[in-house]
Amino acid sequence: MYNSERKNDNIINKSIDLIKAYPLCDRCLGRMFARLGLGWSNSERGKAIKFLVIMHLHEMLRKGVINKDYIKDVMINIGPISYQLYKNLYNEEPNYKRCYLCNSIIEDFIDKASLQVSYRIDKYNVKKFLIGIRINDDTIIKEESIKSQYKLSYGESIKNELKREIGKKVQQIKPNSKVDFDSPEVVYEISFPDLNIRDQKTSLILFGKYKKAIRGISIIGPTNYNSILNDLAKIFDSNEIILHLINRDEPDFRTLGKGASIIAEIKKGKLIELDNKLIEGHNSLISIENLELKRGQLSNLLTNKKQNRIYRVLILCENDINDELINLVNKRNLMIEQIINRKKINGFMREIACYKVFNNIIECLISIDDPLYIKEIVNGNKTTPSISSIIGSNCNIIEGDLLSFE
Repeated sequence: MYNSERKNDNIINKSIDLIKAYPLCDRCLGRMFARLGLGWSNSERGKAIKFLVIMHLHEMLRKGVINKDYIKDVMINIGPISYQLYKNLYNEEPNYKRCYLCNSIIEDFIDKASLQVSYRIDKYNVKKFLIGIRINDDTIIKEESIKSQYKLSYGESIKNELKREIGKKVQQIKPNSKVDFDSPEVVYEISFPDLNIRDQKTSLILFGKYKKAIRGISIIGPTNYNSILNDLAKIFDSNEIILHLINRDEPDFRTLGKGASIIAEIKKGKLIELDNKLIEGHNSLISIENLELKRGQLSNLLTNKKQNRIYRVLILCENDINDELINLVNKRNLMIEQIINRKKINGFMREIACYKVFNNIIECLISIDDPLYIKEIVNGNKTTPSISSIIGSNCNIIEGDLLSFE
């Protein structure tokens, strides 16, 4: 037998075994070898493999290595490009089968999905988009089973192929709209094979700096003074807005200098031309400035760059403080370890400069790494070392200001 006399370790032989068992369209066959060869579509790759298989089997047939009955199933499962040879060998019309994986709809699916997405892009003037694909379980199981059965290690998934091909085709139809993996305005999630499309607007992410002129109010919590959430909801036509602060919101601290970072995650918001005047300095107590608007997933837009904060704090201690204790406190590059919300964090107190205001009151300028917490550095709550431990007295902040956040 031909099948037992050859090594089943190359593309042609693997393809013969595969096609003999399963009818596959050009694209679904080519996808099994997607990482071999460059610059071809899977459709081109599959068609090329089929040509080679037909030529190879015809050669073996003419040499008498195999008989025509052996290759009949292969000819049927290969599809219409085998027509002339099949008709010559069997003197009958072939009865071709539909593709085992995509039911022979994948080309039509790509065309229709691309047109539907293009219509939605045009309707809502979307400039940056992303394609997502949901494949039904039956197709996934079939595809993975074939790859495992025939040890096909160079293939890709139908999900990846559909995302890529639909994205490319949409860009051809709408050249002013581009696939954007980092900050798409809309993700079009398309189900295969039933072609249902769900539009998922990604969040608008508003970056800025906030300043707080007085103590006793919170940047996040609802107060009579804080209308930031209401302002943003009206501007972006969204009822779901989440404020994120890089540092902890300290209601009893002012935020001065260049301000501290604030991020507003605006879900299902309307994209607008950002007018800074709509938000910046919206009242005299809390002001927002240096605005930048992006679209995408918040986790993808954040950087891991550590920032440094400088505080001015007025500290009350239980015991009197002398110059010797002040000298002990004034340090540089002191490693701090804290446990906050059961999580261990580390960082440096870069510099601290204190002077005595009264017997048991000192005022300090303290420079610390993000993400250390200033109150715990003073009072010693789950923090080692702390100003309280260095001085040997229980100390707490009376008032404080965040002066710099860079």
